[in-house]
Amino acid sequence: MPILDNEIVWRPAALMSDTIPAQNGGRMTFSQLVSGVKNNLFPDVSQSERLAGAVKWRKAFIHINSAQDTALLNVRLFLDSLTPAGDFVVFQPGTQTDTEDQIGGRPFGVGTLYAPVVGGATQIQVACEHNAEYATLQPFRVGDVVRVSDRPSTGGAGNEEWVSVTGVVYGADFATVDISPALANGYATANTLVSSVYELPNVAAGFSGVSVTSAAGSFDSATVGNLVAHNKGAVEENWTLTFTSATTFTVSGNTVGTLSAVGSVSADYAPLNPATGTPYFTIKAIAWGGSFQANDTVTFATQPAAIPIWYRRQVPAGTFSLANDYTSLAIHGESA
Repeated sequence: MPILDNEIVWRPAALMSDTIPAQNGGRMTFSQLVSGVKNNLFPDVSQSERLAGAVKWRKAFIHINSAQDTALLNVRLFLDSLTPAGDFVVFQPGTQTDTEDQIGGRPFGVGTLYAPVVGGATQIQVACEHNAEYATLQPFRVGDVVRVSDRPSTGGAGNEEWVSVTGVVYGADFATVDISPALANGYATANTLVSSVYELPNVAAGFSGVSVTSAAGSFDSATVGNLVAHNKGAVEENWTLTFTSATTFTVSGNTVGTLSAVGSVSADYAPLNPATGTPYFTIKAIAWGGSFQANDTVTFATQPAAIPIWYRRQVPAGTFSLANDYTSLAIHGESA
Protein backbone atom coordinates (compact mmCIF):
# COMPACT_ATOMS: atom_id res chain seq x y z
CA MET A 1 0.00 0.00 0.00
CA PRO A 2 1.22 3.56 -0.68
CA ILE A 3 2.11 6.04 2.04
CA LEU A 4 -0.88 8.30 2.72
CA ASP A 5 -0.75 12.06 3.24
CA ASN A 6 -1.98 11.75 6.83
CA GLU A 7 0.87 9.34 7.60
CA ILE A 8 3.44 12.12 7.15
CA VAL A 9 3.58 14.03 10.43
CA TRP A 10 5.80 16.71 11.97
CA ARG A 11 7.32 15.92 15.39
CA PRO A 12 9.30 18.09 17.82
CA ALA A 13 12.79 17.51 19.14
CA ALA A 14 13.35 16.43 22.72
CA LEU A 15 15.21 19.61 23.77
CA MET A 16 14.22 23.26 23.55
CA SER A 17 16.25 26.22 24.76
CA ASP A 18 16.88 29.75 23.53
CA THR A 19 19.80 30.32 25.88
CA ILE A 20 21.85 27.10 25.84
CA PRO A 21 22.49 25.84 22.26
CA ALA A 22 23.60 22.39 23.50
CA GLN A 23 20.12 21.98 25.03
CA ASN A 24 18.18 22.86 21.89
CA GLY A 25 17.33 20.07 19.44
CA GLY A 26 18.47 16.49 19.87
CA ARG A 27 16.41 13.40 19.16
CA MET A 28 12.87 13.08 17.83
CA THR A 29 9.99 12.71 20.26
CA PHE A 30 6.68 11.10 19.36
CA SER A 31 4.53 14.12 20.14
CA GLN A 32 2.96 15.73 17.09
CA LEU A 33 3.32 19.30 15.84
CA VAL A 34 -0.20 20.12 14.65
CA SER A 35 -0.37 22.64 11.82
CA GLY A 36 -2.05 25.95 12.62
CA VAL A 37 -1.63 25.72 16.40
CA LYS A 38 -0.19 28.88 17.96
CA ASN A 39 3.40 28.52 19.22
CA ASN A 40 3.57 24.89 18.11
CA LEU A 41 7.19 25.52 17.14
CA PHE A 42 8.39 29.05 17.90
CA PRO A 43 7.49 31.26 20.87
CA ASP A 44 5.99 34.74 20.52
CA VAL A 45 8.37 37.53 19.58
CA SER A 46 8.81 39.98 22.42
CA GLN A 47 8.87 43.76 21.98
CA SER A 48 12.54 43.84 22.95
CA GLU A 49 13.34 41.25 20.26
CA ARG A 50 11.46 43.24 17.63
CA LEU A 51 13.33 46.38 18.57
CA ALA A 52 16.81 44.87 18.80
CA GLY A 53 16.45 41.93 16.39
CA ALA A 54 16.75 38.23 17.20
CA VAL A 55 17.52 34.83 15.71
CA LYS A 56 15.96 31.61 17.04
CA TRP A 57 16.36 27.99 15.97
CA ARG A 58 13.87 25.16 16.31
CA LYS A 59 14.33 21.55 15.28
CA ALA A 60 11.55 19.34 13.94
CA PHE A 61 11.29 15.94 12.28
CA ILE A 62 9.13 14.92 9.33
CA HIS A 63 8.17 11.37 10.28
CA ILE A 64 6.82 8.72 7.92
CA ASN A 65 4.32 7.45 10.50
CA SER A 66 3.17 4.52 8.39
CA ALA A 67 2.51 0.91 9.32
CA GLN A 68 3.83 0.07 5.86
CA ASP A 69 7.61 -0.26 5.80
CA THR A 70 7.70 1.42 2.42
CA ALA A 71 10.15 4.15 1.49
CA LEU A 72 8.99 7.63 0.55
CA LEU A 73 10.81 8.20 -2.75
CA ASN A 74 12.11 11.25 -4.64
CA VAL A 75 11.57 13.50 -1.65
CA ARG A 76 11.59 17.28 -2.05
CA LEU A 77 11.31 19.78 0.81
CA PHE A 78 10.74 23.49 0.25
CA LEU A 79 9.19 26.53 1.88
CA ASP A 80 5.88 27.29 0.18
CA SER A 81 5.02 30.62 1.79
CA LEU A 82 6.60 33.81 3.00
CA THR A 83 5.90 34.84 6.56
CA PRO A 84 3.22 37.57 6.72
CA ALA A 85 5.14 39.43 9.42
CA GLY A 86 8.46 41.26 9.14
CA ASP A 87 10.49 38.23 10.18
CA PHE A 88 11.70 35.50 7.81
CA VAL A 89 12.42 31.78 8.04
CA VAL A 90 14.86 29.48 6.27
CA PHE A 91 15.46 25.81 6.97
CA GLN A 92 18.55 23.62 7.11
CA PRO A 93 18.99 19.83 7.14
CA GLY A 94 19.94 18.36 10.51
CA THR A 95 20.97 14.98 11.84
CA GLN A 96 18.98 12.61 14.01
CA THR A 97 20.75 13.79 17.17
CA ASP A 98 22.36 17.20 16.59
CA THR A 99 21.78 20.20 18.81
CA GLU A 100 21.96 23.87 17.91
CA ASP A 101 25.68 24.10 18.64
CA GLN A 102 26.28 21.32 16.09
CA ILE A 103 24.20 22.63 13.18
CA GLY A 104 25.89 22.15 9.81
CA GLY A 105 24.72 22.19 6.23
CA ARG A 106 23.29 25.22 4.46
CA PRO A 107 19.98 27.08 4.37
CA PHE A 108 17.12 26.76 1.90
CA GLY A 109 14.72 29.65 1.36
CA VAL A 110 11.88 31.19 -0.61
CA GLY A 111 11.20 34.38 -2.52
CA THR A 112 8.88 35.94 -5.07
CA LEU A 113 9.46 37.13 -8.60
CA TYR A 114 10.85 40.66 -8.73
CA ALA A 115 9.74 40.96 -12.36
CA PRO A 116 7.38 38.83 -14.51
CA VAL A 117 8.88 36.25 -16.87
CA VAL A 118 7.72 34.67 -20.11
CA GLY A 119 7.91 31.09 -21.26
CA GLY A 120 11.39 30.27 -22.52
CA ALA A 121 13.14 32.42 -19.90
CA THR A 122 16.48 31.13 -18.62
CA GLN A 123 16.94 33.85 -16.00
CA ILE A 124 14.66 35.03 -13.20
CA GLN A 125 14.90 37.76 -10.60
CA VAL A 126 13.97 36.58 -7.12
CA ALA A 127 12.95 39.09 -4.45
CA CYS A 128 13.87 37.47 -1.16
CA GLU A 129 12.60 38.42 2.27
CA HIS A 130 15.23 40.85 3.60
CA ASN A 131 17.45 40.44 0.59
CA ALA A 132 20.56 41.73 2.37
CA GLU A 133 20.34 38.87 4.87
CA TYR A 134 19.68 36.41 2.05
CA ALA A 135 22.88 37.56 0.36
CA THR A 136 24.72 36.46 3.51
CA LEU A 137 22.83 33.19 3.97
CA GLN A 138 22.74 32.35 0.23
CA PRO A 139 19.75 30.00 0.24
CA PHE A 140 19.85 29.85 -3.58
CA ARG A 141 23.06 28.26 -4.87
CA VAL A 142 24.49 26.86 -8.09
CA GLY A 143 23.42 23.24 -8.46
CA ASP A 144 20.20 23.70 -6.48
CA VAL A 145 16.85 22.56 -7.76
CA VAL A 146 14.31 25.37 -7.45
CA ARG A 147 10.54 25.24 -7.63
CA VAL A 148 8.87 28.02 -9.61
CA SER A 149 5.13 27.97 -9.12
CA ASP A 150 2.00 30.11 -9.03
CA ARG A 151 -0.16 27.38 -7.52
CA PRO A 152 -0.42 25.89 -4.02
CA SER A 153 2.07 23.15 -3.21
CA THR A 154 -0.84 20.72 -2.79
CA GLY A 155 -2.12 21.28 -6.32
CA GLY A 156 -4.93 23.30 -7.87
CA ALA A 157 -4.94 25.93 -10.59
CA GLY A 158 -1.66 27.27 -11.91
CA ASN A 159 1.73 25.96 -12.98
CA GLU A 160 4.68 24.35 -11.25
CA GLU A 161 8.17 23.75 -12.62
CA TRP A 162 11.40 22.32 -11.22
CA VAL A 163 14.60 23.74 -12.69
CA SER A 164 18.28 23.81 -11.78
CA VAL A 165 20.33 26.86 -10.80
CA THR A 166 23.30 27.43 -13.10
CA GLY A 167 24.28 30.84 -11.74
CA VAL A 168 23.21 33.27 -9.03
CA VAL A 169 24.14 36.85 -8.12
CA TYR A 170 22.70 38.56 -5.05
CA GLY A 171 21.93 42.26 -5.50
CA ALA A 172 20.53 44.96 -3.27
CA ASP A 173 16.89 44.26 -4.13
CA PHE A 174 16.84 40.80 -5.68
CA ALA A 175 18.88 37.76 -6.65
CA THR A 176 19.47 37.14 -10.34
CA VAL A 177 19.18 33.39 -10.88
CA ASP A 178 20.16 31.60 -14.08
CA ILE A 179 18.17 28.41 -14.60
CA SER A 180 18.10 25.33 -16.80
CA PRO A 181 16.04 24.14 -18.57
CA ALA A 182 14.15 27.20 -19.75
CA LEU A 183 10.77 27.84 -18.17
CA ALA A 184 7.87 26.26 -20.04
CA ASN A 185 5.38 28.83 -18.76
CA GLY A 186 5.19 32.54 -18.09
CA TYR A 187 4.72 33.82 -14.53
CA ALA A 188 3.47 37.08 -13.08
CA THR A 189 4.92 38.64 -9.95
CA ALA A 190 1.66 38.10 -8.04
CA ASN A 191 1.27 34.66 -6.45
CA THR A 192 4.52 33.24 -7.87
CA LEU A 193 6.95 31.71 -5.39
CA VAL A 194 10.51 30.57 -6.04
CA SER A 195 11.82 28.04 -3.51
CA SER A 196 15.18 26.34 -3.19
CA VAL A 197 14.63 22.62 -2.75
CA TYR A 198 16.26 20.09 -0.42
CA GLU A 199 16.20 16.67 -2.10
CA LEU A 200 16.48 13.16 -0.67
CA PRO A 201 16.33 9.96 -2.76
CA ASN A 202 14.26 8.12 -0.15
CA VAL A 203 13.12 8.17 3.47
CA ALA A 204 12.52 4.95 5.41
CA ALA A 205 13.54 3.33 8.66
CA GLY A 206 16.73 1.33 8.40
CA PHE A 207 19.50 -0.52 10.21
CA SER A 208 23.28 -0.52 9.92
CA GLY A 209 26.48 -1.73 11.52
CA VAL A 210 25.47 -5.33 12.32
CA SER A 211 28.25 -7.07 14.26
CA VAL A 212 28.29 -10.57 15.75
CA THR A 213 30.65 -11.51 18.58
CA SER A 214 30.45 -15.30 18.86
CA ALA A 215 32.71 -18.28 18.23
CA ALA A 216 30.03 -20.36 16.54
CA GLY A 217 26.79 -18.37 16.30
CA SER A 218 25.69 -16.49 13.17
CA PHE A 219 23.11 -13.86 12.31
CA ASP A 220 21.96 -13.34 8.72
CA SER A 221 20.91 -9.71 8.36
CA ALA A 222 21.71 -9.58 4.64
CA THR A 223 18.62 -11.54 3.61
CA VAL A 224 15.77 -9.09 3.12
CA GLY A 225 13.19 -9.40 5.87
CA ASN A 226 15.40 -11.08 8.47
CA LEU A 227 15.97 -7.76 10.27
CA VAL A 228 13.49 -4.94 9.68
CA ALA A 229 13.42 -1.50 11.27
CA HIS A 230 9.84 -0.25 11.12
CA ASN A 231 8.76 3.16 9.83
CA LYS A 232 6.27 3.73 12.61
CA GLY A 233 8.29 2.57 15.61
CA ALA A 234 12.00 2.75 14.80
CA VAL A 235 14.21 5.20 16.69
CA GLU A 236 17.79 6.38 16.42
CA GLU A 237 19.45 3.80 18.65
CA ASN A 238 22.43 1.49 19.11
CA TRP A 239 21.19 -1.95 20.16
CA THR A 240 23.03 -4.75 21.94
CA LEU A 241 21.65 -8.30 22.09
CA THR A 242 23.38 -10.26 24.85
CA PHE A 243 22.92 -14.03 25.04
CA THR A 244 22.12 -15.44 28.46
CA SER A 245 22.09 -19.02 27.17
CA ALA A 246 22.45 -20.86 23.88
CA THR A 247 18.93 -19.81 22.85
CA THR A 248 17.85 -16.67 24.77
CA PHE A 249 19.05 -13.09 24.78
CA THR A 250 18.31 -9.73 26.34
CA VAL A 251 18.16 -6.47 24.41
CA SER A 252 19.30 -3.02 25.47
CA GLY A 253 19.65 0.34 23.78
CA ASN A 254 22.02 3.17 24.56
CA THR A 255 19.17 5.56 25.29
CA VAL A 256 16.12 3.36 25.98
CA GLY A 257 17.90 1.01 28.37
CA THR A 258 17.15 -2.69 28.78
CA LEU A 259 13.92 -3.87 27.18
CA SER A 260 11.51 -5.99 29.18
CA ALA A 261 10.95 -8.44 26.32
CA VAL A 262 13.44 -11.33 26.28
CA GLY A 263 14.28 -12.85 22.90
CA SER A 264 14.75 -16.40 21.68
CA VAL A 265 16.39 -17.77 18.55
CA SER A 266 13.41 -20.08 18.07
CA ALA A 267 10.82 -17.29 17.64
CA ASP A 268 10.46 -13.99 15.86
CA TYR A 269 11.38 -11.05 18.09
CA ALA A 270 9.55 -7.70 17.78
CA PRO A 271 9.90 -5.49 20.89
CA LEU A 272 7.33 -2.70 21.16
CA ASN A 273 8.07 0.99 21.22
CA PRO A 274 5.79 2.18 24.05
CA ALA A 275 5.31 5.56 22.35
CA THR A 276 3.67 3.97 19.30
CA GLY A 277 2.56 0.51 20.45
CA THR A 278 4.37 -0.91 17.42
CA PRO A 279 7.76 -2.67 17.16
CA TYR A 280 11.06 -0.85 17.12
CA PHE A 281 12.29 -3.62 14.83
CA THR A 282 11.65 -7.27 14.00
CA ILE A 283 14.15 -10.13 13.94
CA LYS A 284 12.97 -13.29 12.20
CA ALA A 285 13.85 -16.61 13.82
CA ILE A 286 15.24 -17.81 10.51
CA ALA A 287 18.03 -15.21 10.79
CA TRP A 288 19.77 -17.17 13.55
CA GLY A 289 22.24 -19.93 12.81
CA GLY A 290 25.04 -21.92 14.45
CA SER A 291 25.45 -22.19 18.21
CA PHE A 292 25.55 -19.29 20.63
CA GLN A 293 26.89 -19.23 24.16
CA ALA A 294 26.17 -17.04 27.15
CA ASN A 295 27.74 -13.55 26.82
CA ASP A 296 27.86 -13.69 23.02
CA THR A 297 26.56 -10.44 21.54
CA VAL A 298 24.98 -9.03 18.40
CA THR A 299 25.01 -5.28 17.91
CA PHE A 300 23.38 -3.02 15.31
CA ALA A 301 21.98 0.48 14.95
CA THR A 302 18.54 1.59 13.77
CA GLN A 303 17.50 4.84 12.14
CA PRO A 304 13.95 6.24 12.13
CA ALA A 305 11.90 7.07 9.04
CA ALA A 306 12.29 10.75 9.75
CA ILE A 307 13.86 13.84 8.19
CA PRO A 308 15.50 16.14 10.76
CA ILE A 309 15.06 19.82 9.92
CA TRP A 310 16.23 23.02 11.58
CA TYR A 311 14.05 26.13 11.17
CA ARG A 312 15.89 29.44 11.52
CA ARG A 313 13.68 32.45 12.29
CA GLN A 314 15.23 35.89 12.07
CA VAL A 315 13.51 39.00 13.36
CA PRO A 316 15.32 42.04 11.96
CA ALA A 317 15.69 45.06 14.25
CA GLY A 318 12.67 47.35 14.10
CA THR A 319 10.23 44.65 12.94
CA PHE A 320 6.53 45.48 13.33
CA SER A 321 4.13 43.45 15.45
CA LEU A 322 1.69 41.02 13.81
CA ALA A 323 -0.59 38.36 15.27
CA ASN A 324 -0.92 34.95 13.60
CA ASP A 325 2.49 34.87 11.99
CA TYR A 326 3.45 31.56 10.38
CA THR A 327 5.77 29.70 8.07
CA SER A 328 5.08 26.64 5.93
CA LEU A 329 7.36 23.79 4.85
CA ALA A 330 6.03 21.48 2.13
CA ILE A 331 7.05 17.96 1.22
CA HIS A 332 6.65 16.17 -2.12
CA GLY A 333 7.33 12.48 -2.55
CA GLU A 334 6.22 9.21 -4.09
CA SER A 335 5.62 5.70 -2.80
CA ALA A 336 4.94 2.37 -4.41
